[in-house]
Amino acid sequence: MNTLTKFGLALFTATALAACGDSGKSADSKPTTVQTAEGEVTLSGKYTEIINKFPVPDPKLAEPITISDKKSPTGLEDLKKFIEYISGAEAQKIAQMASKLQQTALKGDEAAALAAVKELTPALDKYLQDAEKLNIQDAEVKAVLDRMLQTSKTANEMIILSSENASALKIDMKDKEAVQFMKAYQDKTHNMETVLRQANQEVQKAAEALGKKYAQ
Repeated sequence: MNTLTKFGLALFTATALAACGDSGKSADSKPTTVQTAEGEVTLSGKYTEIINKFPVPDPKLAEPITISDKKSPTGLEDLKKFIEYISGAEAQKIAQMASKLQQTALKGDEAAALAAVKELTPALDKYLQDAEKLNIQDAEVKAVLDRMLQTSKTANEMIILSSENASALKIDMKDKEAVQFMKAYQDKTHNMETVLRQANQEVQKAAEALGKKYAQ
């Protein structure tokens, strides 16, 4: 199996490859104003807390990763370590756990979703620690790995937030504040997905460039 094929398989697990942020911190529950596609909306109570916890994606995640034509002494071996790391059994296991968590959250079963979060979090923590042990020396391979981990971390923060608030996201369409909250949440989700989609594209482009460079 060549480098590019392996990387293509590994992309399937990309959203489950990093430790989540500290979702246990309490957010400010004072009324807040959020910007939606339809204008500003003032929310209060539990809705404010959820909106305030929503992760803000770093725009730098969507920036191109520069890959030169010059090979480094450790580049090929570092690329092999990177591929093994993101396509190994542990990565596949974590991807399955994240998928299970998403499915549970979509059902609105908050208790089951929280249990899944508690199961996933330590596995993600360990996986991130394992990344630090790879000791990748090539700057370009390291840049691709770091970008993938940062992107995955942000995606997981969003998945976990949705899971922790599964019941709140099942709204009563007759509740005007709940409807406005959902619009605000969907706007934030859309903005997040736009950045993450571009980030994944940049990671894929850079990884393909590395694969071509070291295949020659």
